Amino acid sequence: HNQASSTKRRPRRFTMCLCCFDDGPTDDDPYGARSNQFKTGMKDAPCKDPLACLGGCPFGCICCMNCYMRHKVLEGDMDKYLCCQGYYDKACIKGGGCGDQGNPCCLFCEGLCCASCALSSTRMYVMDKFNLSSDPCDRRIIRFNNFMQLLSCVCNILACFIPELREAAQSIQFI
Repeated sequence: HNQASSTKRRPRRFTMCLCCFDDGPTDDDPYGARSNQFKTGMKDAPCKDPLACLGGCPFGCICCMNCYMRHKVLEGDMDKYLCCQGYYDKACIKGGGCGDQGNPCCLFCEGLCCASCALSSTRMYVMDKFNLSSDPCDRRIIRFNNFMQLLSCVCNILACFIPELREAAQSIQFI
């Protein structure tokens, strides 16, 4: 026996790159100072409801999961449905102003074509409805996503001048 094999081995702990990002709310975060918390934190959600997490992952059906979750938070009342629940009125079409209100076809198109906005608007709707604070893990994921979008943009610009970076830029976009 060598000394390494006879000693008790500690389990390895892997740290995700998300840990590099701050989990505190920003000064202008309207959800950061609320007192109510989600019943299940985001870091515990995959274990609490693995099928929902698998359905929403890139290998599942993000569109269907977006539609299902929005329908669920609206408690089945499609009359409450608006495009992105009106949270992106300044960036896109004004919710309720283009025949989208209560229209399940518009919900499907939103879930398919604007998956990230559909997900974010459902999140904000739930947080507003129950006066919930943003989750620390959620804030890390949002910051990681913002970082990756910026990195993708920089790599795409650099790839215009350095052709060898095109594959790296495409890989970052896929993430």
